[in-house]
Amino acid sequence: MDFFTIMIIVISLVVFVFIVLIAFVMKKSKDVENAAFSETERTEIRQKLLKKRKKLAPYKADFYLEVTNAMTFQRTQAVTNLKISGLLYNKLQKPIVAFTRVERAMNAKGLLIAVTKKYVFRYEFLKQQITFFCDDELLGNMNASGSIANTDNKNIGQLKRTSETNSITLNNRVIADIQKAPLYDSISNKTDVTAIFEEHNFGSSLLSLHNSPTTEEEKWLIALAIFEIGYYGISPVV
Repeated sequence: MDFFTIMIIVISLVVFVFIVLIAFVMKKSKDVENAAFSETERTEIRQKLLKKRKKLAPYKADFYLEVTNAMTFQRTQAVTNLKISGLLYNKLQKPIVAFTRVERAMNAKGLLIAVTKKYVFRYEFLKQQITFFCDDELLGNMNASGSIANTDNKNIGQLKRTSETNSITLNNRVIADIQKAPLYDSISNKTDVTAIFEEHNFGSSLLSLHNSPTTEEEKWLIALAIFEIGYYGISPVV
């Protein structure tokens, strides 16, 4: 191998390493930018939702049974960006949860924030991996197979969405059954609560209880019920 060939190889390697370094720096910069944007977005969404809290029905001890399959919402989508703002209702057609969901394609995390009279729930999700927060404290996560883990990432339960009705297991007990949310995509009037209840006959509780939950389990039941209707009831961005 002559000197000229060696120099070409060395220069090629230097150029390759330089390109890789540039790409790495750009990715890190973009990650920081996205993280900052997400924090700003979370704050703005939360503040707007908290303003709606005063219009929500009072919180009850068995709130997890109050969440039904009835909701109204507005959906805006531009290319791969999706934003949904809506309300969830109890059987009396009273709003009990205000929520906003923001979603993007291209392997970006989705965000759903939901406000009740008592709690603020936040969900960050990507490819069926969901992280749950309650009042900005980590509650735990659920993976694509339905395994539920606590803040220490220790498995504490299971929810497999394989049927129209599915069991929620927490701490080695079947706490409740949860109904699959109806898909609202084909409903023309998604903002009329009367039509949702009377024309579509929605308003059934998503949960039916088997065992009395602990305080922590109550949070899980509420979080799972809200996510069931607020996420699975509306098709994601594609």
